[in-house]
Amino acid sequence: MGLDPGELDASVTARVPVRLGRDDRYFSDTYQAMPRHGYTRMFERMLAHPGIKVLLGADYRDVVGEVAYREMIYTGPVDEFFDHRFGPLPYRSLRFQHETHDRPVFQPAPVVNYPNEQPYTRITEFKYLTGQEHAKTSVVYEYPCDDGDPYYPVPRPENAELYRRYKALADATPGVHFAGRLGTYRYYNMDQVVAQALTLYARLRG
Repeated sequence: MGLDPGELDASVTARVPVRLGRDDRYFSDTYQAMPRHGYTRMFERMLAHPGIKVLLGADYRDVVGEVAYREMIYTGPVDEFFDHRFGPLPYRSLRFQHETHDRPVFQPAPVVNYPNEQPYTRITEFKYLTGQEHAKTSVVYEYPCDDGDPYYPVPRPENAELYRRYKALADATPGVHFAGRLGTYRYYNMDQVVAQALTLYARLRG
């Protein structure tokens, strides 16, 4: 996490690496790990802090006037925060198809990409990631789509220019800090977005 995500350009971070070896891991980083008890348990422990209140099924605009704060960290779509003043930013979304199979293993690696004629882009088999042993296995197919929840910023020059207009508004909004893929319209991997969050926290503290 020595790389400062704030210095990353969307056109650079969206490039797809070409693999020339036989390393079948999803990333080529030397050290790779999962939380010991999974991300669900990790976030459950984080959110159990007495200073944190979780409100589900509520739009930010419906509750913003009821919550006292000195500084706000906003991780939603930056264009939505400003009521799409300059028009919507394009995002790519995903549709997930879950399947369970009566066999211990479905595919030879945790993630298999399909960049060619298939309608799905990849299949993930989670048992590889968790080390779980079971007679059955679960996989997820990922289908790209234009509608649905925003997942990936679309790295095109015209979109970068549109985002710059929203960033100018964001920079001029006191007490609100925009973070994450949606808040900064950039693609981040997990380690990068964690680094961004920690950097923002350190800056706010001091």
